Amino acid sequence: MSLLEIASVHSGYGKMTVLEGVNLKVEKGEFVVVIGPNGAGKSTLLKTIFGFADLHRGKITYEGREISGLKPEEISPRGVAYVPQDNNIFPSLTVLENLEMSAILYERDSRTRLDGVFSKFPRLQERRYQSAGTLSGGERQMLAMGCGLMIEPRLMLLDEITGGLAPILVVALFEAVRGVHQEGTSLLMVEQNAQKALNVGQRGYILEGGKVKLEGEAAVLLKNEEVIKHFLGV
Repeated sequence: MSLLEIASVHSGYGKMTVLEGVNLKVEKGEFVVVIGPNGAGKSTLLKTIFGFADLHRGKITYEGREISGLKPEEISPRGVAYVPQDNNIFPSLTVLENLEMSAILYERDSRTRLDGVFSKFPRLQERRYQSAGTLSGGERQMLAMGCGLMIEPRLMLLDEITGGLAPILVVALFEAVRGVHQEGTSLLMVEQNAQKALNVGQRGYILEGGKVKLEGEAAVLLKNEEVIKHFLGV
């Protein structure tokens, strides 16, 4: 039984369809990446899983139970954390308050999780009393990931978390993501940086026009001529 299974999913926003017949799986402990051009439906895929987009047809199963059409507040307590690209923190609160808020909402003991988050993101510990709205772009993404980790997720959905960041911060975030996976959290990551995503992920899917065009082991996709030509800039 797969941790997450998406079967023949058609979804979008209202009457507008974005995804058409998408099939995808994430096994327990796996790191899966989704790449593709702008407008391919990558972010819509994660929003559909988490209940932010409209599921028109198809089935989504998590830990053997159907979650098709559930709301985000029904999905998150099951152990699923969603980290969107934008609007993913409370800017008027401090770093520490953002993290504690995430733990309180899900009735988790915050002390152990805080220590874990700060060990992964020392910069957040240094800025724990600073207003989140004054953080840099990279620090905000670290905080958003940290908030997700506060609920001790079994699955994290990461949406373009390196978008618009300086190269040095991209490297730091990918290392943090790798560390989260190595500690046992399953990951489904949508990412514009195909090369780096396929280098850290185990399996990959390529979305194009709302459909899965290619899928396979990440190492194999890195050597695929079509992937190299259209997505790796070689």
